[in-house]
Amino acid sequence: MNIQEYLLTGTLSLTVLWNLRKNQWKPLRDLQTRQLKRLKSIVRYAYDYVPYYHRLFNSVKFKPEDLKDFRDLKKIPVTTKTDVHRNHSDFIARGVDTSKCIEGFTSGSTGIPMKTYKNLEASSHEIAFMAYAFLECGMKLTDRFVSTELNRRKILPNQVSVRVHRDRNRKKTSPNQVSVYGVGGFVEYLRRIKPDVLYLRPSDIEDICSNDASGINPRLFFSQSQTVTQHHRSLVRSAFGLEINDTYGSAEFNRLAFECNEHMGLHIITDSVMMEFLDEEREAVAPGEIGETIVTGLYNYAMPLIRYNLGDDAVTTDERCSCGRRLPLIKKLMGKTSDTFIMPSGKKVRWQPFFWDYIHSKPFSISMYQFIQVKRNKIILRIVKGKEFNLKEIYELREKMEKGYLSRGEKVTVIVDIVREIPREESGKRKKIICLVT
Repeated sequence: MNIQEYLLTGTLSLTVLWNLRKNQWKPLRDLQTRQLKRLKSIVRYAYDYVPYYHRLFNSVKFKPEDLKDFRDLKKIPVTTKTDVHRNHSDFIARGVDTSKCIEGFTSGSTGIPMKTYKNLEASSHEIAFMAYAFLECGMKLTDRFVSTELNRRKILPNQVSVRVHRDRNRKKTSPNQVSVYGVGGFVEYLRRIKPDVLYLRPSDIEDICSNDASGINPRLFFSQSQTVTQHHRSLVRSAFGLEINDTYGSAEFNRLAFECNEHMGLHIITDSVMMEFLDEEREAVAPGEIGETIVTGLYNYAMPLIRYNLGDDAVTTDERCSCGRRLPLIKKLMGKTSDTFIMPSGKKVRWQPFFWDYIHSKPFSISMYQFIQVKRNKIILRIVKGKEFNLKEIYELREKMEKGYLSRGEKVTVIVDIVREIPREESGKRKKIICLVT
């Protein structure tokens, strides 16, 4: 990036950030008017310049001028990760020089890794969206900010990105990254630099809280990349005396939503995205119901994604946050759509009876856990012992879980497997639910 591009990026980021902080207090109708204008613009652009969407819109006889309000968006078919994977070059707008774009990569947690392209203008927006969420929760630009985010770009002045390696011989891979060896090395590093703000994945939270976290006293604690459970919130509350501010984002769209200090849900950044929450019939779910998140990005004109299925589930709500922001809320993030079990009856479920209540009440009993369904009637619960582990309680929990399934008409055997460690994926995430049956 030359000096002119650098200055342009910085100036645009500050402008976007200023508008975000100013407009968030406006009436929802004003925010939606602004959002609809951006939506119409990118839909028109996608039809004119993106080969895939030109073909798709024509196949259903949809023209950009048919988009008069948000309800008309459902006339456009949903785009899946498979669609992008199979037609990747046709998602890049004509005339875009990808060598001048910033490349991004999805983690492949749904089984389909993908490369994305964003131009400098989109990158400027992303910097603003990232900083906005942190600043709104009380972060200061002078704060020492430590992240395990895989994005190697420096977003904030005092940002340090840490890569935790399992191999002592691994070297740092970026000038903006610090490499440490193992969880112990990460904990010692945090003690040494004394961060004001931590921005970690739930897997990192489990690792830190399973060690001695004394001497680490952040003022703010943000989470990223994975679904935050009550277990993680209890761990952070017990270890640091803090509440987690959750964030929601993706490699395709960067920041989508964030949780403010009122903790009533996650505010959708309407200048960034248009989000829909749909059922299996591709109809909008009612407030309080679980729906798949379908996202349209509103600022990346290098590789637009229209009605893109992220593969996540979330609970929508029509409530308003007591903070006074008029941004719409996501009540709860539920994780990947694929994070479900198939019961003997054929029903797909997420619940693990009695388990969540147990780890919420005793957060240090279990350090890490993972459910693996090997048969429709057989689930393995892998557990790494916590500081306050009690084997008798775990076997009592297993019996309660089996009775909980049975009370719902499902005969399922739960096998407890106590292990030393639950490995991470290449993305750095640690999967909680693995279903090996169909």
